[in-house]
Amino acid sequence: MTTQTDLMQSLINSTDTVFFIKDEDGRFLFVNPAFEKLFELSKEDVLGKTDYDFVTPENAERYREHDHEITHKGSPLNFTEWVDAPSGKHKYLCHKFPIENIEGLPHALGGIAIDITEQV
Repeated sequence: MTTQTDLMQSLINSTDTVFFIKDEDGRFLFVNPAFEKLFELSKEDVLGKTDYDFVTPENAERYREHDHEITHKGSPLNFTEWVDAPSGKHKYLCHKFPIENIEGLPHALGGIAIDITEQV
């Protein structure tokens, strides 16, 4: 019998949409195969690292500013973000949201990003 968790994992793993989770210091805790494909990196290359480890400093700083805005406001926000990937420059519509601990305080950040390069 397929569980809801199995269904969710299948969805996250089979889509071209990028999914990620970062801790409060910006270190990646989870990335899906679409993220790995975009950056041509394995999960092992990404987990525990920050954006500063594999994107331009300017982009990493912008992503971090967006992350801080979400954790300070405690609510989800949408951004458009440019990504310089090995395959070229891509524009993403990114929905970022706080992930709360059992006390209801933000302790991580989730993100879902859709490539809108062709539409721009």
